[in-house]
Amino acid sequence: MHQFKRTPIAAALLSVLAATPALAQEQAAADNTVVVSGIRQSVRKAEDIKRTADQVVDSINAEDIGKFPDRSVGEALQRIPGVQVGRSASQVDSVLIRGLPDLATTVNGNEIFTGDGRRLSYQDLRIEGVAGLDVFKSATPNQQEGGIAGLMDVRLRKPFDFKGLSASGFVDGVNTHPRGSGAKAFTDPSLGGLVSNRWKTSYGDVGALLDASYVKDRFVNPVQWFAEPGGPGLWAVRADGTAYRNDPGNPDLAAEQAKGGATTAAVMPFPGGVYNSGERERQQLHGALQWKPSDKLELDSQAMYMGYRSRSAEDYLFSVAREGNKATNVVIAPSGPYCATSRGQACPIASADVLPYGDGTAPYTASSTQAHQQKTDTAYWSLGGKYKDGDWQVTSDLAFTYSKFTDDRIIVDQSLPFATVHVVGLDSGGHGGFTASTPGHANALNDPSQYVLRGFFQSWGESSGRQVQWRNDVSYKVGQGFINKLAAGIRLSSRDAEYHGNEGGADTPGGARPVPVSVFGPSFNDVVPGVERLGGAFATPSQNFLLDSRDQVRKYYGQAAGRLADDPNRLFKQTEKNLSAYGMANYGFDIGSVGVSGLAGVRVSRVQRDINGNNRIGDAISNVDISTTHTDVLPSISAKVDWATDWMSHIGWGKTVTRPDFASLNPALSLTPPSINRPGYGSAGNPNLKPVESKSFDITLERYFDNNGYVSVAYFDRRIDGYLQPFQQVENINGLPYTVTRPQNAGKGKLHGYELSAQKFLDFLPGALNGLGVQANYTYITGTTETANTLGGSDFTVTPLINVAKKNANVALIYEKFGVNGRLAYTHRDSYVESLNNGGIQLPPTNVVRPRNQLDLSLGYEITPHLSIQFNAWNLLKASYESYSGYESFPRDIRYDPAVYSLGLRFKL
Repeated sequence: MHQFKRTPIAAALLSVLAATPALAQEQAAADNTVVVSGIRQSVRKAEDIKRTADQVVDSINAEDIGKFPDRSVGEALQRIPGVQVGRSASQVDSVLIRGLPDLATTVNGNEIFTGDGRRLSYQDLRIEGVAGLDVFKSATPNQQEGGIAGLMDVRLRKPFDFKGLSASGFVDGVNTHPRGSGAKAFTDPSLGGLVSNRWKTSYGDVGALLDASYVKDRFVNPVQWFAEPGGPGLWAVRADGTAYRNDPGNPDLAAEQAKGGATTAAVMPFPGGVYNSGERERQQLHGALQWKPSDKLELDSQAMYMGYRSRSAEDYLFSVAREGNKATNVVIAPSGPYCATSRGQACPIASADVLPYGDGTAPYTASSTQAHQQKTDTAYWSLGGKYKDGDWQVTSDLAFTYSKFTDDRIIVDQSLPFATVHVVGLDSGGHGGFTASTPGHANALNDPSQYVLRGFFQSWGESSGRQVQWRNDVSYKVGQGFINKLAAGIRLSSRDAEYHGNEGGADTPGGARPVPVSVFGPSFNDVVPGVERLGGAFATPSQNFLLDSRDQVRKYYGQAAGRLADDPNRLFKQTEKNLSAYGMANYGFDIGSVGVSGLAGVRVSRVQRDINGNNRIGDAISNVDISTTHTDVLPSISAKVDWATDWMSHIGWGKTVTRPDFASLNPALSLTPPSINRPGYGSAGNPNLKPVESKSFDITLERYFDNNGYVSVAYFDRRIDGYLQPFQQVENINGLPYTVTRPQNAGKGKLHGYELSAQKFLDFLPGALNGLGVQANYTYITGTTETANTLGGSDFTVTPLINVAKKNANVALIYEKFGVNGRLAYTHRDSYVESLNNGGIQLPPTNVVRPRNQLDLSLGYEITPHLSIQFNAWNLLKASYESYSGYESFPRDIRYDPAVYSLGLRFKL
């Protein structure tokens, strides 16, 4: 069989790679040989994994990860071709491969998750304890099913990764510069360490490893928003700039219409913002044991704990200007295609002064604090073994995972009566906002004495998951014929998920509207720094008061002390037993000078699922007690084609399946209540969701250079059935309107595109310049799906796939020489549709996210062979998340991500 050809230089480099410790690379003057170590070594390891794999895979390795300007697994993944990430609260919390979110996550091949989800919360796993990340973009039978986008395997460090005693550590000060508000910069600590050793004993080789990290992370993440265009009615604007709400809900409608005169229909905005802030702590502890009693047998055990604690607040400030009754100084935006709405021709209002009416409740202007106390505990343990005797190899791995997430929430609203709202719907920067004044107070928003108390709401929820999994694999090398290796395996998994909680609220006693400080004292309100374009600092209920004195707040609103009792209608339980088996064969043959090798096989997975809970749509509550059994047959075939020396292709076809998250199946309804003139909103799962199926095809052409580097082009195609999409509808619950979001299966869809990627160290440059390297990748994606027009309906409309950005790119400049290492990493994500059927009257009724460009930097200097200093900077371009509804003339959100800097020390022994 034709074997992959390597040049003598490449072979020499690989042998050096395997033997050289991770020290700063130098160029030997005597023979001009490049010593491979440090960043170079890790990059080449990842390159070799890509080159020799039986499928399409991209990797990041240990030293490479450490030198990326990234803090979590999610942040590091964005550097891989075809990977995009989503952010909220100043952290990466979602990862997409080629635009698809259904990414399975494993640790050393075993499934891992957070809470009642199917996947790991990427922000919880710190990068320092990871040996490598492998992203598999095509499937093979021996890999766990569960991700139509692909699979990410986290390789944890093991003691046999090191030659002997090894110790390393870091301590950082992380300086955060909030944006979009008047908040001041602050600095938080992070630290961690690793110690590992191995010994030769009379019982064989033994190794032990322990690593730990602690991170304190305060955050400020302001958001400026407009609700989707709409409301109860359009506004009628006269030529003199006066206007009225043209809706039967306006008590002066008849009188305004009787004045006569020509009017122009226009859309009044609903502006607001959120000052998100809080403090997070994360602890991570990982230990590993390895024992090799003989050359044939190796055993290992790993245990990991990830802890998360958080106190945070979402401090809202908003004005329902569109539900006022009268306005002056109204300016309408110029006519354009965005003026075509579902209610006829109506252009957005660019600016206006909306006047108070009657008892001062309209336009309803308020601040509101949602205070959260959250915690997560995730524990993972595994015991595995590998036995190899000649052509036979047997592996077995037993793993247990437990994860629990808890969220306690307290909400108090306070309103600003008799406010005149100065609205800017669209300014020169493409967004807008508002300020408010009251009689005798030009900037009433920052004065606690101007507010009156409104409603109270509380909720709590606990979600947990447990899993026991046992994986067994056996392989046999047949020989050098067409079939050269046979493999088979079986995996048993028992998983359960549970959710319980309650929620409820109350108005002030007797509907009284006291000033908050008169009830709770001066410590009840905080004046937070505010959100850009919303008038600066504003007063809102204090996060600390709501969390630390929650029983005092409950008592005033007539509620019992402590958490609400468990609501049996919100209890959700699910058990899932999975039996998977696979068989596959490795093959190889030559066609002239072209070598072809690969594998083919099938994975069969049988899932037995029991779901118990309660489904609520509007006021109708029904019991859910569903038992199902489903079998998936997942064939796949892959080929590696060696066209010529250093030219090759990977080709793969396979069927994959993604099962819905347990949380997505939970029908329990979570609500945030409405306030005056503002509908409530809520979310729930859907117990009738079906698995998402995909048939995928991948092909690459790769060129590897003699001493380092490669260029690659890849084409991919996905045919998807049942893609999960959110669906919104208005439901009346206990006589009140709520906009409720539930997931549902789409119809058939497709996604295809191509990737270009390259990396190269520029060894041919003279002197200090030959320490430079470049990594670059570009992905183009297009996709559509059939979206149901009603919840659970069978009539479809072809729409774009949500969260799929057409153009994505990463470029990194690398330097490593003379003890200096550095990486400047640029990331671009193109615009994409975030949601469909968003409830707005604009056409199309979608929310679109604008392109984002981010620049990050990492610089290090090796002071001694054992001590180095490291500087990192994130978001140097001050990138923000920005979105709009249908057209850019209807701005939606700006989420201001901070610029973050860190300075720290690294040591190794």
